[in-house]
Amino acid sequence: MPSPLGHSLAGVAAGWAVGRPLRPSRALMVQAMTLAIIGMAPDLDLLWGRHSRETHSIGAALIVAAIAAWRRWPVGAHTRSGIFAMALAAWGIHPILDVFSVDNDPPLGVMLWWPFSNGFVHSAQSIFDPISRYWTRSGTWPQNFAAAGHELKLLAPLLGLVWYLRRR
Repeated sequence: MPSPLGHSLAGVAAGWAVGRPLRPSRALMVQAMTLAIIGMAPDLDLLWGRHSRETHSIGAALIVAAIAAWRRWPVGAHTRSGIFAMALAAWGIHPILDVFSVDNDPPLGVMLWWPFSNGFVHSAQSIFDPISRYWTRSGTWPQNFAAAGHELKLLAPLLGLVWYLRRR
């Protein structure tokens, strides 16, 4: 599964792909941080031992996007439908990234289609290296830093391109 760095970069890129980055630098930073947090948030399920389950789904993305629109989270859109779209994209990209990553812990994959299906989806093609959550094991830190570096090489240019194309 990608690191928090990869999920945050992808969350901002996905949010900006459907909505515009804001102009004033402070507003842009608040918008980017909000989208990054939304992009990382599905991994909070690690706290209650249900990783890659309901929070890693389209159903959860729809719920969070509806709450974001209702509460008017600061993602930079002026309309509720714009906020909904940006939050949906930022949350929804998280499980998609996880589908295309190395997963060694059964059940493999994520519950992408929950609540319509409890099945797990995983691609045989991996784009992202695994991130180890076993911090005390030998080799964990070098492995995690290498995986985060790979994500940075893949996702930072994508984020820059989306920002460049959408800022006008």
